[in-house]
Amino acid sequence: MKLNGHTASYNGTLADGETVDLGGSVSWLEDGQNNVTVHVGDGSYTGAGPEPQVDIEFRHGLESPRTVTYESEAFSERYNISKTYATERADAVLTIPHARTVISMRSLEYRLNETGTWSSVPQSASNLSGTTLTVSVSDLAGNPVPKGTTVEVRSVGSRLKPGNAEISVVRATPVGFDLNSRIRLDSWGSTSSLGVSATPQGNLVHYARNESYSAESDYVELYGDGSQRFFAPNASSGSALTLNTLPARVTPERNSMRVRVPESANASNPEFVVEPASVVGDAWTAEYVAGTDGTWYAVTDDAGNQLGIAKKPAAIEVSRDDVGLVSIEATEAPSVSAPNTVGGGIFATVTTGNLPTLLVLFGSVGMLFVAGTRPARSRDAVDDIAGAVDGLISNIPRVGGPIGSGVSAAVSGVGRALVSVGENRLLTGAVAAAVAVAAAQAGLFTLGSEAGAIIAVAGIAVGSLFLLREADEFTTARWIAIVAVAGVVALQGLGETDLLSALVNSQAFLIVVLIGGYAAIQLVREYRANNSPDDDRPQVIIGGRFRSDGGDDEGSN
Repeated sequence: MKLNGHTASYNGTLADGETVDLGGSVSWLEDGQNNVTVHVGDGSYTGAGPEPQVDIEFRHGLESPRTVTYESEAFSERYNISKTYATERADAVLTIPHARTVISMRSLEYRLNETGTWSSVPQSASNLSGTTLTVSVSDLAGNPVPKGTTVEVRSVGSRLKPGNAEISVVRATPVGFDLNSRIRLDSWGSTSSLGVSATPQGNLVHYARNESYSAESDYVELYGDGSQRFFAPNASSGSALTLNTLPARVTPERNSMRVRVPESANASNPEFVVEPASVVGDAWTAEYVAGTDGTWYAVTDDAGNQLGIAKKPAAIEVSRDDVGLVSIEATEAPSVSAPNTVGGGIFATVTTGNLPTLLVLFGSVGMLFVAGTRPARSRDAVDDIAGAVDGLISNIPRVGGPIGSGVSAAVSGVGRALVSVGENRLLTGAVAAAVAVAAAQAGLFTLGSEAGAIIAVAGIAVGSLFLLREADEFTTARWIAIVAVAGVVALQGLGETDLLSALVNSQAFLIVVLIGGYAAIQLVREYRANNSPDDDRPQVIIGGRFRSDGGDDEGSN
């Protein structure tokens, strides 16, 4: 420790909680300002291990008693200063000389006469020049400061965490301002980086501007725990830059991702390039922190497509991290007829011009079903159409006859085959399902999760009714059980228990219980009927006759 140029030292290692008296002399003190410098370690620290740290409590008797407590942490420097003015003092100023790596002030508070709560120091009463902070005590306690006044000031300065680098802070950011710190890269290489998570806006996207080097490759790497590191591959020792933040919080759901901010971006134009890091295709969230809560905003890609929308303060979820340039823009609230509802899907189909195509596809499936219900008449109609085609083509000179016969045979064969397909209800249903899936995959129509769940349950209800009747196994209880299970599964998967819980807690749950009870009673009755002791006894029908298929006709009286 040096006090006004005089040195007092201790060589050795102190155990946890151990203290040592360095000695010194009263003659080292001077009137006015006394300068104290503390050195820890032997100067061999290279950054490979823990940084040497020390807590110092320095005090001496003066007309104005003062106590200074200093703590050096990995990302912060904390000062807690108490000073009592034994005499009236005009234009009193307190100075805090932070270390060179303090990039911004996280907090600055004061209290008078050791009573009451701590209050923030007004910006007008503080000044940050480089990393030296001055506080006007006279602005806080009055000018002149009354005799006997005790002023306590505590501050927290944020530090960066250099990786394989050394930096100097040319201009720090005062408390309450957006990050706008100028730093110099004293030692910098291709693998160097800066941990920026401890800045006052450490959870926002950091970027550099006014670089003294070509900055096209600057980026921050974001991690799932919310931390981030700044990389500048084109920088070198001696380069300088200004660190800023976008009003956006971007977080990968897992692994890591990279974000580059173009030169055109700023607080009012939040745009950035999203790129994968170690794994391609991870999902991520973006939260816009500017603006007013209750307004809608969207993440939009370079082509103008919305990757997601949300209502502030909710975040937007994006499914992939290889989307390139994106921007955050204000947008309108989604319409009640959005494609995520049944009506929205229909209206979207009409407005996008896909309705005629869908009418042709599903109209053909409907005609196939109708033809299967009247196969004889349908085959006659097919023959009539084939004959008309034959007659029309046969009018062509010389080649019309052979071509007409061939086309007529083809039309007749295809038509009769389709009628045969229509007669098979199961096969017709499979064709309808295949057409619906193909149309959805081709983007001809869009159904949201709620509409999809409704249609799926309805399809299971109709399909199970048809299959049970075809197999001659239909009972009301069986059908209700199938539909109930399908509905519960759909609610569970769609709402992640939220819709199911809402159903249980609603008045409609009583109806569900009654239907379930009825189904249970029917199942019990069916079981008893199928397991009656009379099932194995021979049955004799008097006055009746047996059909060839094993069933019995109506008996006579």
